[in-house]
Amino acid sequence: MKDEESIGARGDGVTEGPQAGVPSVTVVIPARNEEAIIADCLTALMGQTEPVEEIIVVDNASTDATADIAASYPGVTVLHDPVPGIGRARTTGFDAASGDIIARIDADTLVEPGWAAAIRATFRADPALWAVGGDIRQSHAGSFVTRVLSGVYRAFRVFHRTLFGVPVLLYGHNMALRREAWAAIRPVISVDDAVNEDIDVALAIRSVGGRLRFVPQIRAEADLLRTMQPRKLVRYLRRDSVTRRKYEKHRLVASDAAAGEA
Repeated sequence: MKDEESIGARGDGVTEGPQAGVPSVTVVIPARNEEAIIADCLTALMGQTEPVEEIIVVDNASTDATADIAASYPGVTVLHDPVPGIGRARTTGFDAASGDIIARIDADTLVEPGWAAAIRATFRADPALWAVGGDIRQSHAGSFVTRVLSGVYRAFRVFHRTLFGVPVLLYGHNMALRREAWAAIRPVISVDDAVNEDIDVALAIRSVGGRLRFVPQIRAEADLLRTMQPRKLVRYLRRDSVTRRKYEKHRLVASDAAAGEA
């Protein structure tokens, strides 16, 4: 076990080991043809007040320099999944993760400096918690645009939770779960893109009795304009229908809030 002074001593944003009693964190980033943005994402991860133990970028059949850029960052592991599909890429990264906590972000996510510390604090304070979703705001925009886009996206998330009849969902640009939770839901998780892979994780956790929370202190920014593109949004909502039918078929979607969720 490393002593306190050695934590983060590598100077590359990735620690050599957690302190006693502090959960280790692996960050998984699925990425396909993201050469224009992956460097900003990784640079933000390197600037954590409490560095993470492992960063995995899953290069999902990229035809650009995504993998090369990611590999240039010290401490970053690049895995290659040759078949396109974010569900496959997510699963490849989660299966390879060694941390106590598996955090998931997208290639356009910019985490705040205290992001990893907030994840660790949340899971340490609540040993029964299986997974968390964090707050997200618009990146690289003026204050007025930021407020408008962030407000629109929050309204969408309220609509989305209402659509599924649940108080908490997870979104791939800012979420985390215990490694044991991933092991518990792995048999029912889909790896194809017929479903929304992040919602699939949330509903799978609920299906086995796990508890989720939204934690606004786990903050990040992302390109919400990219997320809310009409064609992409239509495709997302279409997959929502497939995802919901998957869990209704198995009677796994609850119609009311699970006790203790917030």
